[in-house]
Amino acid sequence: MKQKDAFLSAEGDAWFARNVSGRDVRGIDESDPVLVEVLKLTSPAPGPGVSVLEIGCGDGARLVWLKEHRGCNCHGIDPSARAIDVAIQHGVAGQRGTAEHLPFADGMFDIVVFGFCLYLCDREDLFRVACEADRVLKNPGWLVILDFYSPAPLERAYRHRAGIHSYKMDYRSLFTWHPAYTTFSHKVQHHSEGGYTDDSGEWVATSVLRKSSGLS
Repeated sequence: MKQKDAFLSAEGDAWFARNVSGRDVRGIDESDPVLVEVLKLTSPAPGPGVSVLEIGCGDGARLVWLKEHRGCNCHGIDPSARAIDVAIQHGVAGQRGTAEHLPFADGMFDIVVFGFCLYLCDREDLFRVACEADRVLKNPGWLVILDFYSPAPLERAYRHRAGIHSYKMDYRSLFTWHPAYTTFSHKVQHHSEGGYTDDSGEWVATSVLRKSSGLS
């Protein structure tokens, strides 16, 4: 079974139950590492009329914040039906699905966020995942990635379910090989504690990439 199928069938809901079920969606604030970066974006400014997609949105907490505090037009996609139900209840246009097939129109979003999901994507789907994100992102537009970081690719067994693996790498490389994408920010911090660490096993990166090819 492919990992995307495992997450669509049961593991997505199990992940949601372990990590976010029952939390206060509105408890998130602008100290969240993704919101810290999104709120810096000035072209366009994150406000009314700005369209945002979060891939791996979970319960949509970040999107709820952007909708309620900045008036953004927010969409999310996640394999967990339970998570998407929560997001929809809070006014986010949520859909159940995975990153390699995005049910959105070309050039629909000013900002696309990968919200800590790439490390669980099937490796054979990464080209499609990057292609789909690029397809739905406007030109110019902003791409924000939050995920595990390693300078060289690493594979580990996923401890919650046999047969699934987690993967660490520099996920910017899915996009920065192309001249349209430029890294504007790349911050590596401790996974659970924040701040800086020499323990590479705890590295998580928040990256901001600009898509701007000069072509409309």
